[in-house]
Amino acid sequence: MRFAKDNWAPTVNIVTWFLMTTAILCVLTRLGTRYWIFRRWTTDDYFSIVSMVLCAAQSLAMSMATAHGYGEHYNGLSRAAVDGIMKSQYAAAILFIMTMCFSKLCLIQFIWSVTPATSDRRIAIGLEIFTALWAVTSVMATVFQCTPPRMWDQLSGKCVNLNAWWNYLAATNILSEAGIITQALFIIIGIQANWAKKGTLASIFGLRIFVIAAIIGQLLYFNKTIDSNDPTFDTWSATVSTQVVQCLSVVTACSPQFKPFMDSLRSSGMRIDGLTSYNLASTKRHGLSSLRYHSTFHGSEVHELTPVRPIKGTYETNVTASGAISDGDAESQSSQTHIIREVRTFTVTDSVRDRRD
Repeated sequence: MRFAKDNWAPTVNIVTWFLMTTAILCVLTRLGTRYWIFRRWTTDDYFSIVSMVLCAAQSLAMSMATAHGYGEHYNGLSRAAVDGIMKSQYAAAILFIMTMCFSKLCLIQFIWSVTPATSDRRIAIGLEIFTALWAVTSVMATVFQCTPPRMWDQLSGKCVNLNAWWNYLAATNILSEAGIITQALFIIIGIQANWAKKGTLASIFGLRIFVIAAIIGQLLYFNKTIDSNDPTFDTWSATVSTQVVQCLSVVTACSPQFKPFMDSLRSSGMRIDGLTSYNLASTKRHGLSSLRYHSTFHGSEVHELTPVRPIKGTYETNVTASGAISDGDAESQSSQTHIIREVRTFTVTDSVRDRRD
């Protein structure tokens, strides 16, 4: 395919569709892996689905902008075409913020559910609140960036200082990303594993640093072209960098859920889905198709991944199994630290106490 030197529309359109497809495939891979391993999805998975849908909608909006002539020289476009471009960009900007919000919430929720520590969970909740407020204020400011009724008209309408606004948006975007990375690294440092394994795990969450790099590039290109006299042609680089930021945000939010990372967590001393050798043996013996687990640390829901480390107090796990259970296996089994009572639900209670002969 040959591109005209004075038309960036094909480049913007191809990059947009390629990045959208990449993001969708990553989310679908994540969802398939989670369901294959655990036979269910959790809150962070649903956040990833929402981010995927919003990412696709934003990409379609940008594709519509190129269909109206975005990427061509401003002087060669009709007034109707320019209006169509600005409306599409207006919608794309709102959808971009919402995509970033839900991809962040997806990763924060995963981090929240991995750790049982109260302090870590409070930090995660704080990050979620900050991200939600960032998204709400950013969307509202973007919606009302220009005076009604032409709120999308950035060229001839009365608008806020768009340069200052996008600088603020990028700065707070970077701040939330840095908070997510920092909390994930602190949690990884606290797990019981060697430094090589911690480095492997940290590199997965550290991929989020590429999102920050892309945001910086987006900010630089935006400031470089904000005052251009040819806004439909010169701003293509800022648009492409925005699509890169969005794609990287969705993809890196999915990376901790891929099977190689799950295997690394399992080998580093982190328990996945609470499965024990007894549970696995029982599953095979009764031919159960699946086990559903609901775990609580003092009444709060816990994700499938929880660090194995001494915790004061007790840990209770309720295991509900579907399928017939033979009478011969309905007896209670016990040890010094585990009590399992089987009716329809297995209740496992662990307590830390002194071992006596």
